[in-house]
Amino acid sequence: MAYVERKAELAASENAFKREVEKFGLPFEKEESQFRRLRSEAASSAGARCENGGASLVRGWLSPACVACRKGERSATFFISLQCTRSCYFCFNPNQEDYAYHCLHCRDIAEELRRAHREGKEFAYLAVTGGEPCLHPEELCAFVAVAKDLYSNAHVRIYTSGDRLTDDLMDELSCLGLDEIRFSVKPEESPEALEELLGLIRRAVACFPAVMVEMPVIPGSLEDMKALLASLDAIGVKGINLLEFCFPLHNGEEFGRRGFCLRARPYEILYNYWYAGGLAVAGSEAEALQLLRFAHDGQLKLGVHYCSLDNKHTGQIYQQNKILLREPVAQMFPWLSLERDGYFARCAKVFDDDVWRVREILYALRESSAIEVSGSNDVSGWCYLNEAADMLSFPLRWAEMVHQRDGSIEIAESFNVLEPADDGIAVREVELRRFRVNCGL
Repeated sequence: MAYVERKAELAASENAFKREVEKFGLPFEKEESQFRRLRSEAASSAGARCENGGASLVRGWLSPACVACRKGERSATFFISLQCTRSCYFCFNPNQEDYAYHCLHCRDIAEELRRAHREGKEFAYLAVTGGEPCLHPEELCAFVAVAKDLYSNAHVRIYTSGDRLTDDLMDELSCLGLDEIRFSVKPEESPEALEELLGLIRRAVACFPAVMVEMPVIPGSLEDMKALLASLDAIGVKGINLLEFCFPLHNGEEFGRRGFCLRARPYEILYNYWYAGGLAVAGSEAEALQLLRFAHDGQLKLGVHYCSLDNKHTGQIYQQNKILLREPVAQMFPWLSLERDGYFARCAKVFDDDVWRVREILYALRESSAIEVSGSNDVSGWCYLNEAADMLSFPLRWAEMVHQRDGSIEIAESFNVLEPADDGIAVREVELRRFRVNCGL
């Protein structure tokens, strides 16, 4: 009963979340149209790799900056301003803090980087985004120069729509040592605008070590996106990021007019994520997987990466939970661990009468030396007993052995995030699932 009640609490939170979201003008699809569990199968059939806990599907080359983004380690992104030459209906920049101010004012990002260096911060990956950074060529070039001076081995990249990116600016950025340039391309570009942009990308290929394209996979534009992939491959673009298309919680009427609705489960695990991009739109992932297969069947040379909304969130979760890797914090919560296929702090959990049965099993396993308990002969120090709620949490790595001793015990897998609290660190449980036997942990 305790498990059922806890699952009901989590489900109630998700339902309340959905009701609030729908007030922004876009409904959820009635049933999940694309299950996340199918990603691995789809990747395999397209000659791709399923990485980052299934959130990232990769065929061929992938920018090292994308790999670093998964954890957010030694990586930082700057913007000069949020001023832009475009007004895309799906832009999420209006969700950024102080958006109106940053549209009118520029930041001295070169000085910001110098200050970070003086404070001893280490970076291996640096980026400039916007808005449109090419609206500020002097500031952009100054940042790249400082980045290459202070962090000579850092991978430096910029994001641009191509607007205001002149040949002279490309030459200067190339001379400064820019490692990668990413072009934002929309499937809805007019033929004339797209042809002009492809010409610009072609010139960039001759200037920079890595040229990438980032494209939101807008449902209903599959054939146009296939043609674009073929064109980019012919030009010599090194890779493309297929971004799961998102609703930024504004312009609901525009999204509705185009027939879009929200993915039934926009988050694999519901949490307060910082990423301002919005919520996943139904149908985007399905078409992204078709594009992976198109690249495979057509033997395209460019790297193709499906970057799901889930993939955008892992860096935050890792940054919050990595304190669990520090010995003092690990000793505070010995039942929690970071597993290799995800960044949530996880543990096994049992309820009701199973609590006492599992305690007996754990003591027996300790006596037989099947489990090791460092620093103590008492397994209770490695568990968390909540008597009021009839719950016992214990290390996930012990769950398989418990199941082998008594297969009738209902074991759950608990997903958690560590958060700052007035008295130190709080553990927030965000998901609870039936434990998968023989999952290879």
